[in-house]
Amino acid sequence: MKLKLLAITLMSFNTLFAQEMPSNGNELIRMMHERYLNKWYPSLCFAQNVYNYKNDSLISTDVWYESYNTPGKLILKFTSWESGNGMVFRNDSLYVFSKGEISNKTLRLHDLIILGFDVYQQKVETTINQAERMGYNLNLLEKVALNGNPAWLVGDSSKLCFWVDAQSLLFLKMKRVSANSYREVDFAKYEYFDDFPVATLIKFYYAPGKLNMVEEYFNVRVNCSVDDSIFIPQKFSKSTW
Repeated sequence: MKLKLLAITLMSFNTLFAQEMPSNGNELIRMMHERYLNKWYPSLCFAQNVYNYKNDSLISTDVWYESYNTPGKLILKFTSWESGNGMVFRNDSLYVFSKGEISNKTLRLHDLIILGFDVYQQKVETTINQAERMGYNLNLLEKVALNGNPAWLVGDSSKLCFWVDAQSLLFLKMKRVSANSYREVDFAKYEYFDDFPVATLIKFYYAPGKLNMVEEYFNVRVNCSVDDSIFIPQKFSKSTW
């Protein structure tokens, strides 16, 4: 009986993969875009509980307030609306704020924004170009099981890669490994709001199996009214949504 169930599971697994097999990461990105074209939210507003860990122990918590607008714009306010602390991602740049002032500005393509949100709305060629600039090898693609479910793995799993659910074509996870650092981010749970999928539980790891941070979304609003001016760094302190 167990062997029969295993055979059925494997048959279903292989049947799903056989339905539409992308030849590489470029084609997978195109499939992701086409699946949700005109079916994705251009804006998202939410708050999140943030849990920080060290050596498997919870060491602190916080609340962040965030808003996203396509393509590539994200604002975060830490602790409270008035703290003056947070970040803005805009035009391939990251601005960090401390007490209302820009404390740091760096060039930054954000994997999670691009592969988890922008991919479904912006031009396919733009996403491919950004993924290559971030270092992903889009020529490498394989079918794998992730948490028991079929997924596509794009890139070099020993260095830099990301996973996409083979059925829903939703972004699931990314991993970046170097000689001096390890970063793994898991979109651990999706929920639906007005029939739109939103990853509401995000887990960050600093080593295999070692949690660094967990984000838990609440007060989620899709297609929220967002004034583009809130992503202008000089207006960070007064920005609300």
